[in-house]
Amino acid sequence: MRILTGLSGSLLVLALTLTGCASKDACTLLAAGDLEAAFGRPFGDGKPTHQEDTGADQCAWTSTDAAPGVTFSITVLSQDRLAGAFKTSGMTLAELFEQSKLAYPNAEAVDLGDAAYAAVGEVQVLDGGAWYSLSVHGAGDGAVGGLKELAERVAGRP
Repeated sequence: MRILTGLSGSLLVLALTLTGCASKDACTLLAAGDLEAAFGRPFGDGKPTHQEDTGADQCAWTSTDAAPGVTFSITVLSQDRLAGAFKTSGMTLAELFEQSKLAYPNAEAVDLGDAAYAAVGEVQVLDGGAWYSLSVHGAGDGAVGGLKELAERVAGRP
């Protein structure tokens, strides 16, 4: 239960959700122009971060037009880079992904990767050995469509 609490808490924090990939910088997965096409607003350059406590890599972008601002993030986690409680739990990335869905009983299934769902301004995709978590804050009710479009661009890349 402790993993679920930490995991769902990470998923709900503004622009600090969960996930990282061994061979990819999260900021290289999407460009500001991709975000503008998805959400209809200009975005600045992405800012990379690494989450030592989970092993996740993240990139966050902020819209550059007038307020209210929009923040988008993608976080990537891979089995071989799990850290902290995620690693010591002995759970696989797929098990962690399935456990995260428990926090969202009304999640919508999405046909991407090996498994995917959309819930509360987020799209989560398990694809091969990577978990991609895409989230947006401040974009309004139509944001999930944009997140799905972006997830399609990312999932399944070599």
